[in-house]
Amino acid sequence: MRRLLSVATLAVCFAFAADITGTWQVTVETSQGSGTPALELKQTGEQLTGTFHSQIFGDTAVKGTVKGNAVEFGFEGDAGGQRIKVSYKGTVESPTAMKGTAVYEGFDDKATWSAAKK
Repeated sequence: MRRLLSVATLAVCFAFAADITGTWQVTVETSQGSGTPALELKQTGEQLTGTFHSQIFGDTAVKGTVKGNAVEFGFEGDAGGQRIKVSYKGTVESPTAMKGTAVYEGFDDKATWSAAKK
């Protein structure tokens, strides 16, 4: 009985992903090169809001979701007068690490990223 209770407790803990609210250092690899933007996130339930800080896009509002350990967020940014829709999808690996893929519409649909919580 104790073993079953322990397994059930562990399953419940895993089902509720860590709150990813905070500041993240992101490393992005695209076909155009790499970058290290910062990402500030606020998680409320499954909803994400925040700001993406980069040299190319400046400070841009971000919206997304976290469901279990699956994370998705995106924004529309201005890069030299051109609007670009950007979407990130990935996995929360731990309370301090995430990684996944990103699409920069019209530029790169196979970018990769990782993030470490500051």
